[in-house]
Amino acid sequence: MGFVREIAIETTEREQLVDITDKVQNLVTELNIKDGFVCVYVPHTSAAVSIHREVNVADRPKLDEMLDKINPDPQAPHYTKAALVAPTEVLIVKDGKLVMDPDQRIYFYEFDGPKHRKVVVYVTD
Repeated sequence: MGFVREIAIETTEREQLVDITDKVQNLVTELNIKDGFVCVYVPHTSAAVSIHREVNVADRPKLDEMLDKINPDPQAPHYTKAALVAPTEVLIVKDGKLVMDPDQRIYFYEFDGPKHRKVVVYVTD
């Protein structure tokens, strides 16, 4: 059986990275999913989601610089950056836990904030 839930996010900066790993794991736990899949979807044209290693404060400028360098449209960076990162990630659940490397995190990317955003999460067993 599948469940759809939303995670509300309030961004406070024009470009911002928000770690949502614990919120997604909490949904898996709350829904008592032992083994299954999680689809994390961002329904916004200027926001995205990605799974990668934990980003600390010192690494953040490097990430911004990388996205700025590969951005093909300086007139609309918020849309092209979101397209480069992507709106969807899929994860596996095993024994009630997200299957991720210990240093991996799920990040929501804001490229046109501050805004009230939502992330749609589909969880199934």
